[in-house]
Amino acid sequence: MQSILRISDAAAIAIHAADYLAAKKDPLVPAMEITRALDISYNHLSKVLQQLTRAGLLTAARGPKGGFSLSQAGKKARVRDFIAAIDGLPPAGDCLLKHKVCLHRNCVLGNFLSETNERFKAVLDRKISDFRDLQGRRR
Repeated sequence: MQSILRISDAAAIAIHAADYLAAKKDPLVPAMEITRALDISYNHLSKVLQQLTRAGLLTAARGPKGGFSLSQAGKKARVRDFIAAIDGLPPAGDCLLKHKVCLHRNCVLGNFLSETNERFKAVLDRKISDFRDLQGRRR
């Protein structure tokens, strides 16, 4: 079954990596540490981190004590910015068949998709640091 959320694996990695970096107190986090923590491919993560760095959302330092951290822009960025850096802006639509206007007046999924898209837009507009704050309050 097709996912309602249309983001790539790379965009999902970008969001998780940003969340991981936001939680770290260390100024720089090695890519290998992120790979182990997220249980993902080092090669895939490296490509994502490069794209986020080019987009200005991360800063990178080379060398034995190098690694990645959220840039000042990345700390202020919203979830949509991390997705957009990888996939472009996420498409919004209320039709799983990708019609611009639903062809069925009484689609069984119509209200569900509209409500889900509204919730997704609310998540896209939040900062990565907002999620860190919520997790801290739950513990």
